[in-house]
Amino acid sequence: MRNLILSIFAIALFSSCGPSLVDLAIDNPTESAVTLMVDSLEVEVPAKEVVWVEMGKGSHNITLPSDSIVTFNFTEKMYMVNPTQSSYLMYEEIYGTPSPMMELGGPISKKKVTYLGMEIEGAYEVVEDVVNRIRWDYGPRESLPEMIEIEQGDRPGVIKLMDPYEFMNLIMQAAASQEGE
Repeated sequence: MRNLILSIFAIALFSSCGPSLVDLAIDNPTESAVTLMVDSLEVEVPAKEVVWVEMGKGSHNITLPSDSIVTFNFTEKMYMVNPTQSSYLMYEEIYGTPSPMMELGGPISKKKVTYLGMEIEGAYEVVEDVVNRIRWDYGPRESLPEMIEIEQGDRPGVIKLMDPYEFMNLIMQAAASQEGE
């Protein structure tokens, strides 16, 4: 209920900013609620939840739970705020059989990255900044679809951002399936 009231207050507060609005997805992948400030608005984000805040474009201050202040100039339409400064892993999920032309490059370049102490190679990107422009189709804790529809010439994939808990669950599922073979 409190989150609903905060959301309504935020919309009312920032609705006078005109048509140039920014949507913030404030994500909390941890087991405990976190509280932060967006300018003068206090936002509580429950454990493993996302709270959306709408505000005007331009420079804003985000006060993190550690009391450090991040000033950021919001110019795009959507951002994710990472108040816990967690590490996320962004990757492309390809549907169907990849063609040789797809090896020429995609939205995420292939490289070696270190994520949660593990070195992995592929089309991955580690996302750790406090403020991140949303460049993915499916965010933390959002399930990927079983199938996608694509137009002729479109790339048969979607971009997914995974939080540390999702990654660990994926590793444990893969290990369990290998044990069962």
